[in-house]
Amino acid sequence: MTEKEFKERKKEIRSLYVEGNAKSGSKLALKLVTDLWQDKSCAFISELYNSDFLVPKEGLWTFEVAYALAEQRLNPEAEKIYEHIVDLQPHNSSALNNLSNLKKQKGGIAAAFDLIERAYQIDPKDEIISRNYESLLAIIRERDQITQIYQNALTRLPKENEFVIEKLKSFLLSAQKDRDFKDNRMPIPRWKLKVMMGTDDQKALSLLDQWLERGYIRRIEERGAYGEHIYELNPLLFHEITKLKPTKINPQWLKGIGQLNAETLESLSYFTIVQSVERSKKSIRSILLRDVNELYLNYIMKNQKTVIILSGSIVEILLIYYCEKKHIKDIEVDPISWTA
Repeated sequence: MTEKEFKERKKEIRSLYVEGNAKSGSKLALKLVTDLWQDKSCAFISELYNSDFLVPKEGLWTFEVAYALAEQRLNPEAEKIYEHIVDLQPHNSSALNNLSNLKKQKGGIAAAFDLIERAYQIDPKDEIISRNYESLLAIIRERDQITQIYQNALTRLPKENEFVIEKLKSFLLSAQKDRDFKDNRMPIPRWKLKVMMGTDDQKALSLLDQWLERGYIRRIEERGAYGEHIYELNPLLFHEITKLKPTKINPQWLKGIGQLNAETLESLSYFTIVQSVERSKKSIRSILLRDVNELYLNYIMKNQKTVIILSGSIVEILLIYYCEKKHIKDIEVDPISWTA
């Protein structure tokens, strides 16, 4: 149908409404919709339906009009008409399918699945309905799996120590204040993780791996505007963490964990000593490096007795290394005189 013909027929319908003959006008409008539908002229159907003279509009609440409105992105009105059709024709699989699509587009996954499931039960051989059913079923199953992961995370939360709980609280609070935080999701570049957690880069990445594994946060497939990962935060945590009493651990350990970073190790000449160890004889290198690592860790954690023992062990290894290097096989020791 040409635009000129459409305009003429629309003008005729308008005249009937203006004259107060809405019944005849509605019949002609319905006939025009039928004719336009032959060519899938959705734009003309939408224009006719939205004409200001067409009141009431219920006379045009048909499948064709709903379809045309949806094609023109007039989803709220299309949804209303489809719901009317489904109420009157509960076995109309096409209307159920299309209404399901509209619900899905606005995020109503549960309602969308209920509708497509009904359509699938009515007409399981329809390829479009079958494809939409399988797609929504996959989404529902994935959501159920994620929900289970989030619920399981709550059983792990009480077992966390004060350090982890403190960093998790800092992370959640920072997320809530961030302008990019929406629907429990936000893009987070790597540098921002340590800022949100209130720790250094190395521990932030370690905590991130733990939290991903334990279901506190989830990395989704989409990326941010600058290619950064987008994370979804477990929505159950926000309430649960406020009433949590974390497991008490040695406060010196907590302080030590906070100081366990490259800056502290540098100030204690750790990296210089490790370089020296790596130049030592291969037979003692791994043992010496093990004891040096444990020594520094326990020194930072203030485990004084262990520091003394490890220091003695390192001295013993170095002494053996020295003797081997100098080919010293026998060592004379001055006798000790005891008095009674």
